[in-house]
Amino acid sequence: MTARGLTRVVLGAVLTAGLLAPAVPAVAGPGVGTAIPVAPPPLPAADAGALAALPRAPDALPGLAPLGPCPAGVAPGPLDALSGEPDAVPGASGDGVLVAVVDSGVAAHPRLSGGVVDGGDFVAARSARSDCDGHGTAVAGVVAAAPGPDDGVVGVAPGARVLAVRADTAWYRTDTGGAGDEAVLARAVRAAASVPGVRVLTLAIAACRPAAALIGGAGSAVGALRAAVADAAARDVVVVAAAGNVGPACPANDPAGAAQRVVTVPVPAWFGLDPEEVLTVGALDDGGTPDPSSLAGPWVGIAAPGRVPAALDARSAGLTADLTLPGSAPGPVVGTSFAAARVAGAAALLRARFPTLPAPAVVARLRDTAAPVVGAAPVAVGAGALDVAAALAGTRPAAPAPIPAPPPATVGPLPAVAGGVAVLLAVVLAGLVVRRRRRS
Repeated sequence: MTARGLTRVVLGAVLTAGLLAPAVPAVAGPGVGTAIPVAPPPLPAADAGALAALPRAPDALPGLAPLGPCPAGVAPGPLDALSGEPDAVPGASGDGVLVAVVDSGVAAHPRLSGGVVDGGDFVAARSARSDCDGHGTAVAGVVAAAPGPDDGVVGVAPGARVLAVRADTAWYRTDTGGAGDEAVLARAVRAAASVPGVRVLTLAIAACRPAAALIGGAGSAVGALRAAVADAAARDVVVVAAAGNVGPACPANDPAGAAQRVVTVPVPAWFGLDPEEVLTVGALDDGGTPDPSSLAGPWVGIAAPGRVPAALDARSAGLTADLTLPGSAPGPVVGTSFAAARVAGAAALLRARFPTLPAPAVVARLRDTAAPVVGAAPVAVGAGALDVAAALAGTRPAAPAPIPAPPPATVGPLPAVAGGVAVLLAVVLAGLVVRRRRRS
């Protein structure tokens, strides 16, 4: 089965997923997933029957084999230069809130002091408390890392607990595909949402589909994933999804027109068209503007910073500044995965402070208190930039001041005289014409 048209989004780059098996074929044409602009496809129906047909117990994907040894982390630069987590709020920790991280697994890092619970390994049927890729551990650290003694690194909700659910990997191959595809994601989301006490669930995995290929339907696996996400929402779980990152197999949607025409649809970020079901998160760069690598679309509900200068390292008790994909040099920890992690951390803070606030109200509060991003299209940032302090306080940020109109052009003395002479001549000529008409 071909993996064309279906990709896993990681880091700030897109890995063409030779592991993945699409439920629908890519559009025929040159390249991977020909970019044909179409109207944003409507949401697929939740297929509860397709979800029920999927096995519940975690099992190993057929033919699973490592592509190489798990990569070692790359030590970050001088940590005294780090400013710490931009969305951490003093006095707010999200104590005890259980956040499900459906990703590549989460290592039991000592800085995840709230604890890491094994929620199931749908890749190798071993333990989700291990992470060859390092991606899930980095995501979990953005959500819940405890502060260190001298490095400035801390998660948004350092008191939160993490439920690790492994649904994807870039460091293993399989015979038939499956790691990170919609069917595996559906099983993982269902398992995560059914664990008692889960209040927030973050999905940093996105399968990019050519929009034109979805016109005739998305397939049963996508319907099953929608059903799993809908079930999580019905269980009062805040579901947060990464918008996806632009890459060779994930063509960009033009922010200027993505509300009307798109070429790429990311799953499950697509489900953010219903924000009460999924809150889809775009990434901002260090300047607070939309990151060019963040995939725009009408499903984006909010935006947050996407760069992590130093992340928890899955293979040590320390930190890393890079993650590595097979066959690639180490790359920075950046992308919509980590923007979504920040929003998930913010949701955990809200759930701790307002334990009776239902999930749709948590999402509404995050969106209603988002800060405006001047000049940014809503398809890139949704309601605006995450403002954790405002969300906790329940205060709506002030609208940006309107750009003042340019002052009127000044008229110097010579042009004024010339204008006066012109008016005088016009009056004289008009008088002559009237006199002539009267004479005739």
